[in-house]
Amino acid sequence: METLIFSCEGQDHEIELVDRPGSATLNQLAAWLPATTTIHCAKIAGCHIYWPSPILADLEEGTDIHRLPPGSFLYYPDRQYLEIIYDELQAETASVTHLGQLTGDVGWLREYAERQRREAGTRIFGATLSLKGADAAPKAPLPGSESAWSRVQLAQRLAWESEPKEISKMLANTGHNIPFGPMVTADGYFRFVQESLWQIWSKPDLYGDAARRAIVANSLQLGISRLGHYCHLSDSEAFLHDALAVLEAAEVPLQDLLSEVILYCSCMSNWVDTHIPWFPANELTKRALGRSDLL
Repeated sequence: METLIFSCEGQDHEIELVDRPGSATLNQLAAWLPATTTIHCAKIAGCHIYWPSPILADLEEGTDIHRLPPGSFLYYPDRQYLEIIYDELQAETASVTHLGQLTGDVGWLREYAERQRREAGTRIFGATLSLKGADAAPKAPLPGSESAWSRVQLAQRLAWESEPKEISKMLANTGHNIPFGPMVTADGYFRFVQESLWQIWSKPDLYGDAARRAIVANSLQLGISRLGHYCHLSDSEAFLHDALAVLEAAEVPLQDLLSEVILYCSCMSNWVDTHIPWFPANELTKRALGRSDLL
């Protein structure tokens, strides 16, 4: 049984991974490590932290997320999240892949998560992940940029390495309800494209090829409209145009194209998410609604 080291704020915490030979999820996790990632707060389910991952795998031995005890480490296939639960969840229906268990008491995680939830958007919370006693695997060379397909692959890889500059440009914009309007719109539309294409990727036999391609084209075009024309994320718009060109040329297997776009949009949504002050925004919303639980 292997051990994952989750390091944050100068402390190492061990997660004992499940023994599941041939697991696509665990194999992709190992190939990604060591990695540095951003930590995010739950928006609906409550008592867990999560972080994005470039892991695209089907559900394995699906488990009701509400049946998992505190300290559970899991993969959420629909959104490519890795998560750790620290208390009973308050909502959300999901079947997830259980990957392991945090060793020791979860009190530190409870305290960390509460602080991270309140301060999210004001600073970036990060962590590093590594396999105990394992050497880093050599990373594949970056693709070139001589074709639309190679540009799609390159943009996806680069998005995971550091926050793209177009995010800071969007945050620096001013105007009526700007940058908040573009921020939440970008977060939502990156997620819309990701989840729409995930449905097509995860159920390859649900529709015929023509229907699948039509759904993908519509999702990409809507992403171009909202992310490019409205939010002015020109690099992401160029990425989606390249993806659309690859789709129309039909020279790349559709599943391969979907994988690249899903992982790119998932990553970009999470870069935007790190800058949204979810806790104060929720408190302002309750105040505007006259909620008595603020008193």
